[in-house]
Amino acid sequence: MTTAAAGQSILPAEPALAAVPLARRAGRSKWSVVKLWLRRTIGLAITVAIFVWMLKPIFRSPIEVRHRVLETNWWRVFAASVMFAAFLFIFRALAWRRILISFGYRLPVAAATRIWSTSELARYLPGVIWQVVGRAYLAKPYGVSGSVCSTSQILELAIFLLANLITAVSCLLFMGLGQIHGPPRHWLLASTALVPVLIYLVHPKVFYPLVNRIMARLGKPAVEQRLGFRETLGLLLWSILGLLWQGLAIWLVVCRLLDLEPSKWWVVTGAYCLAWCAGFLAFWAPGGIGVREAVFVGAMKFALSHAFRHHLAGAELDPLHHKELFLLFLSVLLRIWATLGEMMVAATAYSLDYRGALGRAGRGMTG
Repeated sequence: MTTAAAGQSILPAEPALAAVPLARRAGRSKWSVVKLWLRRTIGLAITVAIFVWMLKPIFRSPIEVRHRVLETNWWRVFAASVMFAAFLFIFRALAWRRILISFGYRLPVAAATRIWSTSELARYLPGVIWQVVGRAYLAKPYGVSGSVCSTSQILELAIFLLANLITAVSCLLFMGLGQIHGPPRHWLLASTALVPVLIYLVHPKVFYPLVNRIMARLGKPAVEQRLGFRETLGLLLWSILGLLWQGLAIWLVVCRLLDLEPSKWWVVTGAYCLAWCAGFLAFWAPGGIGVREAVFVGAMKFALSHAFRHHLAGAELDPLHHKELFLLFLSVLLRIWATLGEMMVAATAYSLDYRGALGRAGRGMTG
C-alpha cells in the first residue's frame, strides 16, 4: 500500500518535471533569437556610425570645396578605388588570413575578408578598442579565441606598419631630407628611427615570448603555433609590393590635381606611406582623420611643379585661405577614395559570406 501510494504521488508529478527542461529549452531558443537580432542591430548601428563619422569632413566643408569635389573626374577616382580595394583584399585581408592559418585556424576566404574589413572600418570610431574587440567578436563563431585573434591582429598591423615605414623612408630619403620641412620632416625622422625597433619586435624570437608573457599575466593560454621567420619576411616583402601598387592608385587620383608627372608616382607612394604611419600613430584621431591628409600634402609639396606651387600660393585669393581650402579639398578627395575602396571590399565580402554575416557560420574551422 505504501508503494502504491508512493507511486501515485510520483506519477502525477512527472509531466511537471518533464516540462521544466522544455521550458528551459524554449527560453534558450527565444534568447538565441533575441541575441541574434540584438547582434544584427548593434552591427547595423556601428556601421551607420562609421559612415557618418567618415562623411563628416564632406558635410562640414565650405561650399567652394564641395563644388570642386563635384567637378572631379570621378571615373579616375572610381578606378583608383577599385585598385585600392584589390590592394586591401590581396595584400591585407589575405595576409591576416595567412597569419591565422599559421596559428592553426583556416577561415574561409570570404569570411576572413568580411571579418577583416568590418574591423578595419571600426577604426573610424573613437577609441582603438572597437577595431580589436570587433574582430575578436566576429571571429569567435569560427572557433578563434580572443587571445589568438588579438595576437594575429597585432602581428598583422606590426608587419604592415613596418612595410609602410620602410617604403616611406626609402622613397622620401632618396629625394633628400633637406627638401622636406615642417611636420612631415619630423614624422620622417621618427619613422627612420622606428624601423630598426620594429624589425627587432616582429622577429619571432622576440615577438612570441613577449606575447606569451603578456598572455600568462592575463591568465590566457600561450600561443603555441606561430609564424616563422621566413613567412614573416615573406609577408613583409608582400606588403611592400602591395604598397607600391597602392601608390599607383593614389597617383591616379592626385596626378591631375597636383600637376604631377608619371615619374613622381613613387614620391606619392612614399608620401602616403608616411602619412599612413602618422595617422596610425596619432591615436587621438579616429582613423587618422586630418593627420594623414595634412602629412601627405606637406610631404608632397617638394615634389610639385613650379607652376603648381605658384598656383597654390594663390594669386587672386588670400594665400593662407587658398592653402586651407586646397588641403581640405584634397583630404576629402583622398578620404572618399579610401572609403570607396573599403566599402567595395566589405560589400563584396558580405555578399559572398551572407550566411556568416547572419550568424549561421560553422564552428571549429581549424587546422
